[in-house]
Amino acid sequence: MSDRQQAPHWSVASLTKAYQQGYMAGLAGHAPDTQPFPASVPAAAWEAGWVDGKAQRRLSEENINRAAGHTPVTQKHA
Repeated sequence: MSDRQQAPHWSVASLTKAYQQGYMAGLAGHAPDTQPFPASVPAAAWEAGWVDGKAQRRLSEENINRAAGHTPVTQKHA
């Protein structure tokens, strides 16, 4: 069996979908342990999306607070 036949194949579309699902989870404020993929490659795509979604959520919250005249609270990031 060749290496190509033995290795799992992840399509760009499936990894994009995993990333988008992670992004939406991060944007919605879900915990990272809600990651649904058992395989490492789609799990990594989901996690990358979650990190980006979480960052976007934080930026949006900061912008809302700034517009409302609230002083931003500095938080430690994990």
